[in-house]
Amino acid sequence: MKNNVLRSVSMIGFLFLMVGAASYACAAQSLETPDGSKIELPATCPVCEMKMASDSDVKAVIVFSDGKVVPFDKISDFFRYLLAPDTFGFDPKNVKKTFVLEHDSKKFVGPKDAIFVLGPETVPMMGPEMEAFSNKADAEKFASGAKDKKILAFSQVSLQDVGPKKKMMKMKH
Repeated sequence: MKNNVLRSVSMIGFLFLMVGAASYACAAQSLETPDGSKIELPATCPVCEMKMASDSDVKAVIVFSDGKVVPFDKISDFFRYLLAPDTFGFDPKNVKKTFVLEHDSKKFVGPKDAIFVLGPETVPMMGPEMEAFSNKADAEKFASGAKDKKILAFSQVSLQDVGPKKKMMKMKH
């Protein structure tokens, strides 16, 4: 009898542990933006097709009027998408909100309030990358010492700056 009670208590404890772990896993599979929109993870960047498996992989987001949320793994991909609506098949008038991940705080900010540092291509096939900063002094400090970095406001970023994403050859399995 004592063994049966012990087994029952152990089984109940195990079940509570499993339910808690499952709840945690489910909660970790979505990321909330400052406007309350949710990004379901894993997600795929529409520009480079890289998979974003965790919230730390998401660097920028576009929220559309219909509730559709499009995440990006790089800020430069966000601009490639936003600046080429015909290529990606969306109407810019339907963009409700946009967010970029601020370099220092790792929090989403509005891109129109950010200062961007455009760097050289870190991976030759991927194009130049960007970081967002809340203020110009932090952006200048980050860019100092690097000859190939540009500091730009949101309105100054062009498709020429970020360059079109080069398609990587895909291997057949």
